[in-house]
Amino acid sequence: MTSTQVAKFNAYNKIAAFLIAFAASFKGLIRLLKSASDFNSSFDELKALLPASTIKLSMPVTLTKNEVFTLMIDHVLSLANRAYLFAADTSSNTLLETFHVEPSTFFLLAEPAKILLAQNVLTALNANSVALIAGYDITATELTDLENEITLAQGQIAAPSAVISSNKAANDAIVVAFKKVDDKLILLEKGILGKFKSGSAANETLINNFDYAKILSETILHTILKATFHDINGKVIEYALASILIGTITKEAKSDIYGVAIITEFKGGTYHVTFSATGYISQTITIKFLTGKTSEITVVLLKA
Repeated sequence: MTSTQVAKFNAYNKIAAFLIAFAASFKGLIRLLKSASDFNSSFDELKALLPASTIKLSMPVTLTKNEVFTLMIDHVLSLANRAYLFAADTSSNTLLETFHVEPSTFFLLAEPAKILLAQNVLTALNANSVALIAGYDITATELTDLENEITLAQGQIAAPSAVISSNKAANDAIVVAFKKVDDKLILLEKGILGKFKSGSAANETLINNFDYAKILSETILHTILKATFHDINGKVIEYALASILIGTITKEAKSDIYGVAIITEFKGGTYHVTFSATGYISQTITIKFLTGKTSEITVVLLKA
């Protein structure tokens, strides 16, 4: 794909994720739901023309990849702990092994392996869903949510490929498919702005997220903040929060077991960045980010 096509493809992914994230807001809006369906259908047609490596969902626009994986892992741990009781009650050694999942189980795994582990747990949960829902405080909605979270995490591993066929007919078909998605997006935008930009149903958060999703991201994908948190004694701080205010959008990431928080996909520029953690004094500093570059910073937080 050309750089413009890659940028559009990334934006389409974010818009598709936006529609998932705000689905509850669109309930009952007949024409807007049709526009959303038409956009998704035309995007699916485009993806069918591209290499398999381009077929991916993007995370909701308010989340980073790090947060998507954290959400998936936390949900796996929550469900596996409850399902472990079922495994014990039924004396199933296989299920005891499957549901014996700890945070440390995930930490040293590569991202694809984390997804495989989550899928393995979900498969076992679904296979025993009737009993788990009936007697182990697990809901069908939780199982569906985990499935969606796994799908979102899968979509963040690889960026769309920039390679397409050299065949002119294939390239022409892709150009036409992009044009169709753009046309459907125009109608979708009219419906969203018409309903939520002003009036009784005005929703500033929804509009801000939609605007962010539409940003062509060819120049912002590799602008990164990598923050490493530790206390004054050099001990890493897990679950510390790095937060960048970019216009009306806040980009956030929590630190992992190594004290590292990574924020990606934002424009270069000078921003206020806040670093915080429970029990520590927050810090806000100004950082200049260069487009396409990684800014690494070590953050020392003092006890409150």
